[in-house]
Amino acid sequence: MARNDIHRPSAPEFDPESYSFVDCFDLFPDWQDANETKARRETVARYVDKGYKFANVQTNGCHHCGRTIRYAALMIHESTKELLYVGQQCLSNRFDSMTKAKFQELRKIAKLNVERENKKQKRIDFIAANPVVQILIDYVDAHSTGKDAFGYEGSAFLISLYFGFKKFAELSEKQLASIEPAIARESEMIQKTAERAAAKDALINSGVQAPEGKTTVEGEVVGLKEYENDYGITYKMIVKSDAGWTVYVTIPSGINPSKGDRVRFNATLTRSQDDPLFAFGKRPTKAQVLESQVA
Repeated sequence: MARNDIHRPSAPEFDPESYSFVDCFDLFPDWQDANETKARRETVARYVDKGYKFANVQTNGCHHCGRTIRYAALMIHESTKELLYVGQQCLSNRFDSMTKAKFQELRKIAKLNVERENKKQKRIDFIAANPVVQILIDYVDAHSTGKDAFGYEGSAFLISLYFGFKKFAELSEKQLASIEPAIARESEMIQKTAERAAAKDALINSGVQAPEGKTTVEGEVVGLKEYENDYGITYKMIVKSDAGWTVYVTIPSGINPSKGDRVRFNATLTRSQDDPLFAFGKRPTKAQVLESQVA
């Protein structure tokens, strides 16, 4: 039968500070040790004469946790005028110098630990049924860098799947189906990024750098941008020269380039302090589209 008394560990009103210690006894002394039994009975009788009675806790063991005990502390609960036998473990861990707030926090932590263990097992079971989740976990763990709280520098989509599974211990069928294609795309991107970085390092090491001053630029349009401010919309382009350096400049009047077009123009360049292969262009003139991607 389920307990509903206030002395049980799960009772919201349980307060360790509301109990007082009386004495300790051996509840099952050897048969010839009559003095132990007599001392316990006399102590209990004194409190019964004062109006106390044993709590109706529906257990023959520790009146707090219900566990079978031999050695017990006799405790009194003044507000209910009830007597309880409490085992050594409960006495030490819960009744001795523990406030109600501390006990409630202890109970909260215990509940949280149970929930964590249940979720941990749920994750294990879900991975066993869906091995692709372990591929996701291994991939994200392997690509964490430690630069921030977690350090992962890959796609937001993969990291959302990773932490979503950690939190909910499951993923939808659609999410499961997306894991391997997303990893393949990201792996390809990482490889291309590494190749571009290696090529850039090779250019810098060979002495190539963006020029400064008045320069004729010829190369491919690799990016187009537009910005709106109080004066209207400004259109910019990023041009990669045949030598390997790149220029960011306002699109000059007279041309309307598309990405992939080859262009030529004159501009005053200022090399970036952070990247020797990148320059900012000003006052572009004499612009031409040499080759257009638009039919």
